[in-house]
Amino acid sequence: MALIGPNDLKQFAIPSHWDASYLTKYALADGVTYEAFISEVAQALALQNQALLNDSLLASMMSATDQIEVEYGIGVSNGFQEHTEYGVPDARRGNTTGHMLPLKNYDRAFGWTWDFLRKARRAQLDEDIASGMEDLRNIWAKTILTRHFKSTYDAVGTGRSMPYADGGTADSTYVPKHMPDRASAFDSSHTHLQRLNGITQANLETAVAHLWEHGHDAPYDLLAAQADVSSWTDQTSVTGYVPRANGLIQYGSGQDLAMVDPDVQGVVETDYGPVRVRFNARIPTKYWTVFKSYGRLDQRNPLRVRYSPEYGIGAILLAGDHIRQYPLENAILFLEFGVGIGDRTSAVLVYNHTSGSYVIPTIS
Repeated sequence: MALIGPNDLKQFAIPSHWDASYLTKYALADGVTYEAFISEVAQALALQNQALLNDSLLASMMSATDQIEVEYGIGVSNGFQEHTEYGVPDARRGNTTGHMLPLKNYDRAFGWTWDFLRKARRAQLDEDIASGMEDLRNIWAKTILTRHFKSTYDAVGTGRSMPYADGGTADSTYVPKHMPDRASAFDSSHTHLQRLNGITQANLETAVAHLWEHGHDAPYDLLAAQADVSSWTDQTSVTGYVPRANGLIQYGSGQDLAMVDPDVQGVVETDYGPVRVRFNARIPTKYWTVFKSYGRLDQRNPLRVRYSPEYGIGAILLAGDHIRQYPLENAILFLEFGVGIGDRTSAVLVYNHTSGSYVIPTIS
């Protein structure tokens, strides 16, 4: 999609049925100063930054931190030894590994020139700000979902920001902690990157089992492509699917209904517990994921969003260079954040295909 260029004198052509002199009179009578407009922009930006953390889906997948690194335990073969009168048991200890969290800078220029700001109509300024807020929401959601579905590591300096358990490709020493009451001991070949053929109850059970065996208990969350809605709500192939209750429909006494939030499509009952079903058009067809959410912004959630302690979460408005008169000349939105994995066992990524391995999707 082509970018729209900066606001300059070409923008002053007004619609053909507007009376320019009449509008000028009311613009003068309006009394809105640029100082007042900047204050309104700051308030709008503060509300939008807060809204980033209130998104029910994204907030359920992440926690926020200003820390650079993540450290976590890995599986070790410890245990008790039989007591002997003179013997001394071997010393045992836990073991940890970890990875880095990225932090990237982003700019979004408004391109307001001095000539434009002298004559700009308020509607133009409001629409520019609305467009900037939309871009902020988009980069936030796209970056979070891109990291979630990515199966390879990101470089952070000379360190790495790791993906979910990937069979030892990114880190050959990583072994998930053992859960002997749920699964045999894990090793470095353990992976949460799946290529499964078909949208079926059995394949969903397979993916959910990968969460349950690491000690993550239901409820779980399924996030799939919007293009695949009809396949996931087909109770012939996804036999445990239960639709969300609709207040506009009167149901019979024998109808099972899911009592879930409006952004949840329904629930699938599995052998390991209920799975909430959500869809998102940013995800391409044939891709889906199941993950364990512990609640909004809980540290145990799959993803960690790293933010700058200097600027906080979200974007700030910066004055541009070469200001002649107005503070908003060449103003930009500045954003600094990065997304990494918090718990490498708390999500499973699935590519619905007949053969081969998991392939990284392009998130829109």
